[in-house]
Amino acid sequence: MKIFTPKSLMFMAFAGFFGMLFTGCSASLTKYDLQDYPKTIPFFEPITISYAGTTSVLDTNLQRAYSFAIDTLNYPMESCRGVAHIDASVTPDGEGSSWNIGAAFIPFWPMLPVSETWHYHMEARIFCHGALTFKVEFEESEHVKAFWYGRMRADLVNDASQEMHRKLLERLKFETRLVRNTDLNLAQDF
Repeated sequence: MKIFTPKSLMFMAFAGFFGMLFTGCSASLTKYDLQDYPKTIPFFEPITISYAGTTSVLDTNLQRAYSFAIDTLNYPMESCRGVAHIDASVTPDGEGSSWNIGAAFIPFWPMLPVSETWHYHMEARIFCHGALTFKVEFEESEHVKAFWYGRMRADLVNDASQEMHRKLLERLKFETRLVRNTDLNLAQDF
């Protein structure tokens, strides 16, 4: 049986704390934790999000949120279905920082300041009786500025992603509740 000394226990706790702070955690662009939505029949086919060459399906709660945003009085689920896709991209703000030089010498360099803007481009279509009746494209962006690399940065990216999804939901809800009887070919002229 191995007995740990107080000094070794303190070192393990200190190492564990800094390990949690500085390890890289991946951002999840497909989740929405701001509100839980009840189970509904999905209005949209599984909504996909593409980022850096990979495509993922949105989380179940986020799929429900997008279905909940559609006005089913104007677009009844018996005869209408939706298709949507989101393209995600990120652009760095300004030039790289001189802090990045440390990453070349120390592999787990904890201070890699990041200043970037995340962009979501959503395209949604609604088909009723097999004909296109509604088409919309939205652009949303959020700025992420982080000093520490790892979980803190991932949390900021996740928060920015959720905020962009919230804005897209509000815009989709607003647009589908407007009853516009215009020809889709003429809509681009407005």
